Amino acid sequence: MMQNMTELRDKASCNMTQEEETPFGEDYFSNVKISDEESMSAITFTDKDLLLGSKPHNRLLFVTCYAREQKVNRILIDGGSAVNILPLHTMKDLGIPMDELTSSRLMIQGFNQGGQRALSIIRMNLLMDDMFSTALFHVIDAKTSYNMLLGRPWLHENGVVPSTWHQCFKYSRDDIVKKVLADDKPFTEAESHFADAKYYLGSMKAKQDSSAGKPEQQINQDEGKTTSSAGSSEIDQRRKPALKDLIH
Repeated sequence: MMQNMTELRDKASCNMTQEEETPFGEDYFSNVKISDEESMSAITFTDKDLLLGSKPHNRLLFVTCYAREQKVNRILIDGGSAVNILPLHTMKDLGIPMDELTSSRLMIQGFNQGGQRALSIIRMNLLMDDMFSTALFHVIDAKTSYNMLLGRPWLHENGVVPSTWHQCFKYSRDDIVKKVLADDKPFTEAESHFADAKYYLGSMKAKQDSSAGKPEQQINQDEGKTTSSAGSSEIDQRRKPALKDLIH
C-alpha cells in the first residue's frame, strides 16, 4: 500500500514538473480565444455619494420624475416590493382615463394589514433626469405616503442599484455609471401628518429655528465693527469709556 502511494505521489510530482517546464510555442497563443463579451461598469457607492454627509438618518429613498408630461414627486424606490404601485389618487391627478387600464386580479399583500386587490394595471413612460424607462404599475385604492412606488420589477429591468443611506440610486448606460439623487424635500407642511414626513420636516424646522435664534448682524459705521442689533446700546456704552480713556 505504501508503495502504491509513493508511486502515485511520484507520478503527480512528475506531471507537475513536466507541466511547468513545457514551453509555450507561437501556435499556442494563436489558438487562445478572447471573450467578446462587453465589459460591465462596476456600480459602487463611496462617501462622496452621501447626500447628507455622514449625518445619521432614517429616510426612505424618494425621487422625482416626469410622467404624462407632468412632474410627480415622492416616488418611493423600494426593493422590498414585488410590484410597482400606482395609487388611484395619482392616476386621477395624471388624468389617466379608465379606458387605458387593463383589468387585474392580483391580490397585493401588505395594505391595511391584509390583502388589497389591484384595480387594474397600466404601463407608463418615466423620465428621471436623463434616464428614460417604462414601468408596469398596479393601480390600488389606498392611502399611501407615496405618489408612486417602483419595486423590484423596475429596478431589475433597468439595472438600478439603490442606496437609502447615500440617498441616490445608480445605473449603467452604454458602460457609463449614472446617478439620480433623492428628493430632499418630498413633503410639505400640509403633508406633515405622514409618518415619514418627520424625517424631512423635522430637519428643516431645526434649521429654521437655528437661523431664527441668531441675532441680526449690522455694521456700526462709527466704530467700523460688526455688532449685534440685540443689546447694541450696551456694547456702545462699554466702548465709549474705553475710547475716552485712550484720549486722556
